[in-house]
Amino acid sequence: MENIKLNIRAIAANEKISIEELAKRCGINPAHLKQVSAGNVKMLAEDVWKIAKYTGIPADNIVAV
Repeated sequence: MENIKLNIRAIAANEKISIEELAKRCGINPAHLKQVSAGNVKMLAEDVWKIAKYTGIPADNIVAV
């Protein structure tokens, strides 16, 4: 997945789980991650790193929307 930007919905779909489940598995507040995926709030850098660690997707390839 080099140089491909993936949003939260695509990452959850790739893992075959819901956004809520992705949040739980990454240690992120599910309500916050849903708001991020809807474009209502910005993703925290800490959240990007947690998702990157869980999925193995480079942090630079993770975008909020």
